[in-house]
Amino acid sequence: MIPYFFWICYTEYSKHDRVKVMEHYVTELKTLKELKRMAVEVTYRDILLIYTDDTVYAIQNKCPHQGISLEKGNIQEGVIRCKDHGLPISLKTGEVTSERQANYLRLDRYSRKIHTFDVVIKDEKVYIKV
Repeated sequence: MIPYFFWICYTEYSKHDRVKVMEHYVTELKTLKELKRMAVEVTYRDILLIYTDDTVYAIQNKCPHQGISLEKGNIQEGVIRCKDHGLPISLKTGEVTSERQANYLRLDRYSRKIHTFDVVIKDEKVYIKV
């Protein structure tokens, strides 16, 4: 189940590509530290927040293989593994970390990465840049 929040948004423009970027409030840092992971929806995107090794990551909550939620995946050393097929995905880059497994699952070159989102912490509140 995806919790719904009231969004507090800040608008800025990217210097490089002149795309409008907004910071969306998603949760308190304390709550995320307790839960370790949390699925949220921001601007119609399913996003998985993960707190591990004193770092907050925000990734697309969808395995590139069959679109299964990554929320129940196993996390070790900055890599999350899909609960169904064990596909390893980097929390930092969103890239599949095992070419052998990607080949076995017949992922094409466009399906070997999921979207990651920048995270901002302000006053113990977590914001995602979308």
